[in-house]
Amino acid sequence: MQEGAPLLLVRVVPSQKEHAAEDALAHTLSQLRATLESTSNGILVINWQGKVDSMNRVFGKMWALPDDLLNLQDDGRILDFVVAQVRESAQLRERLNAIVDDSETRDLLHHQDGRVFEVSSRAQYLNEQIIGRVFGFQDITERTRVEQALRESRDFLEERVLDRTADLHAANQKLEQEKELQAMLIKKLEEAQNQLLQSERMASIGQLAAGVAHEINNPVGFVNSNLGSLQRYVKDLLHLLETYEQTENALPPAALQQVRQVKQDIDIVFLQSDVTDLLNESMEGLKRVTRIVQDLKNFSHVDESERQLADLEAGLESTLRVVWNELKYKADVIKEFAGIAPIECFPFQLNQVFMNLLINAAHAIEKHGTITLRTGESDSEVWVEVQDSGKGIQPEHLGRIFEPFFTTKPVGEGTGLGLSLAYGIVKKHAGRIDVKSQWGQGSVFRVTLPRTIRTSR
Repeated sequence: MQEGAPLLLVRVVPSQKEHAAEDALAHTLSQLRATLESTSNGILVINWQGKVDSMNRVFGKMWALPDDLLNLQDDGRILDFVVAQVRESAQLRERLNAIVDDSETRDLLHHQDGRVFEVSSRAQYLNEQIIGRVFGFQDITERTRVEQALRESRDFLEERVLDRTADLHAANQKLEQEKELQAMLIKKLEEAQNQLLQSERMASIGQLAAGVAHEINNPVGFVNSNLGSLQRYVKDLLHLLETYEQTENALPPAALQQVRQVKQDIDIVFLQSDVTDLLNESMEGLKRVTRIVQDLKNFSHVDESERQLADLEAGLESTLRVVWNELKYKADVIKEFAGIAPIECFPFQLNQVFMNLLINAAHAIEKHGTITLRTGESDSEVWVEVQDSGKGIQPEHLGRIFEPFFTTKPVGEGTGLGLSLAYGIVKKHAGRIDVKSQWGQGSVFRVTLPRTIRTSR
């Protein structure tokens, strides 16, 4: 530079676009670091020169990398430290050196301390050029332990199954030899259990119905009394209101206008009509509750020990009301009663028979159908029929429907005791149950009873 010559200074300032690119790059790197740190897997990134580009904290913790080793920033020693901790050290070393391999790999590594790692790797690209490789390490020790335990459990169970199969084969041979004796014992056991279940079920249902009827009857009594009194009071108040209306024209104009405004505000004409309707509807509803309570009481004579002269049609009506909630959405009920005379029987037990037949009829109807109740009589017998328009009974099942525990319903939806209990009750009355059914067209159950019975109890 010559003395006295002008001096030119040049200042290089990054453009706005360069600033934006740098900011975007910094933001991307920040997101990448956050992603690496948020994952539960250990992440190791090695560039094409075999140097460690980055690793997350999980990786360092997973391999227990000491701080002094990290501070040295010696990538080779870090990788040597990791490789030395696994039993498959040669395999891991080979993977770590295969940086420019474009395939994806997945291996299992067993740590010297017993842990198991699953390591996956894939190439890192910049445009079409491989610039490094990303390794992901997942600790699957617990999963491996569970899988091993499951395998051992499966093997153990298979051995047990083989042992049990042999035991069962021997037991089956022994059972074949004792078949006749077992059949007799099972039949006696079923009969005894059937009788026990019948008596317990009938007692439980009766006690429940009696308890419900008793609990409802008390509040119904005072509600009925209060509604009766309220109905009389309202009638008197309405009469008084009519008397006032006849004299309201004698009121001063201001008072008359005020009264008429109040009558308009409360819609007195509608109120006078509606309050009477509301009370009448309430009284009718209360009568229905009272009738239901009476039906429950009639249905629940759990202590009947002697035969009674009973109206079977009245028992059908009472039972129908008790199970109506089960029927009303499934079928229209048609009653064809012949006005049969009362007979000697145990009414509560026969109500149980009618209830089982009605519920079975409803269950046989898949969508909506018809249930028909019929009665009839001869000189020595009376009969009750329950006919449904359901799916019917398959011919191969007709001979077994009265067997204890026999059911065609899915597991959990039927005990197979309903018709067996009904059969036992009818037999106790010296009667019989006959059934006619056609698959796809419905069934008819007829209960025939003598007018006078000699029951063995």
